[in-house]
Amino acid sequence: MYDVIVVGGGPVGMLIANELALHDISAVVLESRDAVNEYPKAGTYHARAIATLARRQVVAVPRRTNDHTTISSELFQFAGYPWLTLRSRTIDGPVMMGIAQAELERAIAAKAETHGAQVIRGITVTSVQQSADQALVIAHDADGTEQRYAARYVVGADGGRSTVLRSGEFTTTEYAPTMRAILGLAQLPYPEHLRGGWNRTDAGWTLLNLNRYGHSRIIVFEFDGPAADRHAPVTPEEFGAAIDRVVGSHVELESPHYLNRFSDFSRIVHNYRDGRLFLVGDAAHIHYPLGGQGLNTGISDAVNLGWKLAAVVTGAADDALLDSYSTERQPVGQWVIDNTRLQSAIMNPDPAQDPLRRMVSQMLCHKDTHDWLGDKINGHSLRHDIPGLSESELDGSFLPDHEIDVDGTRTTVSELLARGRIVILVGAQARSALEETAAIPFADTVVAQGLPELYPEIVVVRPDGYVAWAGESSQITLMRKVLEGHFALRWTQEH
Repeated sequence: MYDVIVVGGGPVGMLIANELALHDISAVVLESRDAVNEYPKAGTYHARAIATLARRQVVAVPRRTNDHTTISSELFQFAGYPWLTLRSRTIDGPVMMGIAQAELERAIAAKAETHGAQVIRGITVTSVQQSADQALVIAHDADGTEQRYAARYVVGADGGRSTVLRSGEFTTTEYAPTMRAILGLAQLPYPEHLRGGWNRTDAGWTLLNLNRYGHSRIIVFEFDGPAADRHAPVTPEEFGAAIDRVVGSHVELESPHYLNRFSDFSRIVHNYRDGRLFLVGDAAHIHYPLGGQGLNTGISDAVNLGWKLAAVVTGAADDALLDSYSTERQPVGQWVIDNTRLQSAIMNPDPAQDPLRRMVSQMLCHKDTHDWLGDKINGHSLRHDIPGLSESELDGSFLPDHEIDVDGTRTTVSELLARGRIVILVGAQARSALEETAAIPFADTVVAQGLPELYPEIVVVRPDGYVAWAGESSQITLMRKVLEGHFALRWTQEH
């Protein structure tokens, strides 16, 4: 029996497998595809997702500064309009990064397998059953032979048509589609016939990422109702006709392929946990795919759940810790659905939506509102509400990637978090606290020199990079109490 089975081997599923493999946990990924899907899906990664991947050394982020107060910014669209500027701390890496989803999946899979995760391809999961002591996954291989796998926990990273979702007692809220869109690759022999970037017309929108020397990425949006059959394959003729309708003239396409339809249909799961079953990424929340928010949200889902599963499976924490996964991540998924539904309404070219467009554009002219929205979209503002903290400004925040000295070696917060464990940073002036903090399970305690002078003597960082507690060495008793509650730690000498 495995400790954890991950159903679905995309970037999100592989990231969970990597989290578990870091702790020598027996985990297997069951993936129906025989190879990585090269389809051009999400490719834009926002600040918090980039920093999260950097803290697992999945992506390399060039270091531009050691000043955690310096902010970078980059222009971004909201509902197709250039209304936003996204921000992030320069010390944590770029505001945005472009990586093909297939490339990211390969990178995470390679790291997970290097750490010992098992990946089985060509296995289609048909159902999951759970009992008091295990979960049973029923699947079929390429020959149709039934295969059964048992585990303590099962994670559904198997997308919007999740088998794990259907197998569990998960409740959801769904929002019916109001529009339709088609994405595809094609060569444009006359690129002047289609405007680059986001382009609104009276009939809809087009988005063109022009490649003059190969296949361009084109998306066409129409708002006069959803597709009659959203599961029907897209033909080249349908794709071309939709572009012609929106543009208002014929656009010559050559060899269109990788055609896929989508809409603003949305679904949110109310609780991402059902006993031994968990949902992450699109299995937990699907929405109008604008701005790469789905995969970015899934990345944070995966790391949040991954380290908590690892802590429980290794015996460092009680099973109750796993309930906090949904508590922390479900509101984020709901907010993504809310903002993408708003964007869909704004994009609808119907003049009836003009008051909404004017109102939102005017609101975003105010700095506070603008920054609030931008920081929510890229995760820059996300904090965790952890009851009983020390009232430090660091509490619940994402710790900047400081460069520090540990035992005479120059390192960074990202490098210290690469093992997927709690990291306790103890200032040189608080060495007396080392013995107390060394007893914390699932944690690495280091004497850190070089942190900002205004920081407290002790900073406890969760494996996902958020501060769980910050305070002085005189508050060790409070620290233990807060951490024991927050992490559901099994505080015994054996750890």
